[in-house]
Amino acid sequence: MAKQVKSDGNFESEFERLGTVVERLEDGNVPLEEMLKLYEEGMSLAEKLRVLLTDAELRVEKLSKMHEEMITEDSEDRDD
Repeated sequence: MAKQVKSDGNFESEFERLGTVVERLEDGNVPLEEMLKLYEEGMSLAEKLRVLLTDAELRVEKLSKMHEEMITEDSEDRDD
C-alpha cells in the first residue's frame, strides 16, 4: 500500500518534491529501506499530480465551453 503524503494541493511544490525524490532514487547511494520509502512517496506524488492535472484540464474544458456558449449567444443576439 502506498504511503500517503500530505498534499498542499500546489502543483508546483508537489512536482518539485517529486523531482527531488527521483534525484535521490537515481543517485544510487540510498539504503534499500529509504529507497523503498522514496519510491512509495514518488508514486503517491505522481498520483496526486495526475489528479491535479486532470482537475485543471476539466476546469479549462468547462471554461472553454462557457466561453464558446457566450460567444454563440452574443452572435445570436446580434443576428436578431
